[in-house]
Amino acid sequence: MALQEIESPAGAGQLFPFARYHLAISQDHILQHTALAVRADIPFEQNPDVTALDAYATAPTTHHHLRSGLDITLHQNGQALRILVVHLKAGCPDNLPHASRPACTTLWQQFAALDDWVATRTQHHEAFAIMGDFNRHLTVHDPLFLTLLRIAPLDLATAGMASPCQGGSYFIDHIILGGAARAWKVPNSLRVIPLAEETGQNLSDHCPVSISLRLPSTNQPPQP
Repeated sequence: MALQEIESPAGAGQLFPFARYHLAISQDHILQHTALAVRADIPFEQNPDVTALDAYATAPTTHHHLRSGLDITLHQNGQALRILVVHLKAGCPDNLPHASRPACTTLWQQFAALDDWVATRTQHHEAFAIMGDFNRHLTVHDPLFLTLLRIAPLDLATAGMASPCQGGSYFIDHIILGGAARAWKVPNSLRVIPLAEETGQNLSDHCPVSISLRLPSTNQPPQP
């Protein structure tokens, strides 16, 4: 489970008990972190954070930083799946990347960092997934998504779908698959868990989004 806006492992542990889950969390020195809750029986290793997603890091007088990406490698059935958990800049949900909004400029910089990450995974022939809060209504025709697609074939799991969350809207939470992971997706497995909504009592303005993957064993031929 990819998580955003996590303050500490202790806080996330209230939802994902440590007896059943391991929690990986980004190393940013900020209040909000990206994180991943991994079932305790699944081995994983934590790679260095993708700090390039903090597009404000190089500003000489900045007092506000963006979230780094959490980079994790899961191991299952003799296969490895590289996962990048992201929480990208808000404020540019539909605008063209060259729009005058500063948020669009920042989001464009963040996608340049994603381009580099995807390029490296592709060069190493890795199965990978990027998932989390993109704060963007991504489609297969979105110019930002197309920058990724020019590097490698990708599967945007939410493509062509609208979310039932918050009364119905386009997705801003996405799962992108690349490499062998594209063939591991179980067809039509996209699910959204609507949260109970009461006036003034909403748990979140995001609803959990999931897909299922079937990782072939290394001693079996890959599933079509």
